[in-house]
Amino acid sequence: MLPAHLAARLLEQRRAQESAEFARQLPLYADDAPFPPDADPDTETGHPLPDWATNY
Repeated sequence: MLPAHLAARLLEQRRAQESAEFARQLPLYADDAPFPPDADPDTETGHPLPDWATNY
């Protein structure tokens, strides 16, 4: 059984390796697309509200 300080160091190294591998797989850049893409700044949700009187 490992002493606590060695186990903590190994755990820290493993987490650093896993996070480095995760970061390596991320794209280097991403386009800044608005969210949601069809949002209208005048409405609350960005989607047209359904017409409940004719479309139900």
